[in-house]
Amino acid sequence: MVRVVISLGGSIISDDPLNFDLIRTFVRKMESIDNLEKLGVVVGGGKLARAYIEKLRSFGVNEHILDEIGINATRMNALAVSSFFSDSNTKIPETINDAVELMKSYRFVVMGGTEPGHTTDTVSALFAERMGAKLLINGTSVDGVYTADPRKIGNAAKIPAMSYGDAIKLATQSSIGAGPSVFMDITSLNIARRSGIKVYVIDGRKTDEYREIIDGGKTSGTVIS
Repeated sequence: MVRVVISLGGSIISDDPLNFDLIRTFVRKMESIDNLEKLGVVVGGGKLARAYIEKLRSFGVNEHILDEIGINATRMNALAVSSFFSDSNTKIPETINDAVELMKSYRFVVMGGTEPGHTTDTVSALFAERMGAKLLINGTSVDGVYTADPRKIGNAAKIPAMSYGDAIKLATQSSIGAGPSVFMDITSLNIARRSGIKVYVIDGRKTDEYREIIDGGKTSGTVIS
C-alpha cells in the first residue's frame, strides 16, 4: 500500500468553468487503485485564477492580494474536485497540517493553495513530505520536462529522467522572465530532494498514466529522483 500526492494542474482541469469529464475520469481511476492507501490531491487555479489576477494586476492591485485571490481560486477548484470522490473531505483545508489531520478520516484529501508565495507545486511537495509519501505526480499540460518550452521551441527534447540537481538547474534557467514555462518551481524540487520524494512530470490529461505510475512506475513523462 502506498501514499501518493498528485499536483493536478489548473491548466488541465480549468475550462469554462471546469473540465468535469476529465475530473470524473481522474477520480474514478484513482478510486479503482487497490494498492493506494492514501492520496493527497492539490489543485491549481487555472483560468479561474488568471481571469481575476490578470485584470486586477492591470489596475495596479497589490501582488499579495493577487496571491490571495489565486489561492481562493485553487480552493474553489479543489472543492469541485473533492465533490466527485466518494471518500473525501467536503471542507477544503487551508494548511498542510489541516490536510494531514483529514487523512485520519479520509482515503482521499483534496486541497488548494495555502499562503501567498507558495505555489501549488510547493504545497504538493510539502504535503507529500508531511504525510510520508515518497511519490509525487505532477499532472501538467506538457508530457514531461523538456530542454526548453516545447510550445515555443520546435526542437526542444524531452528528458526521460533527471536528477534533482539537474531539475533545479533547469527550473532556475527557465524561471528567468518566463514563469509559465517552468515545469516545477525550485522550492518544490528542493523539498522533494531533501526528503527523497520521487517526482513524475506527466501530461495530466492522460488519466491511465497515474495508475501506471502508482502500480509500477511506468511513465512516458519525466522522472526526477
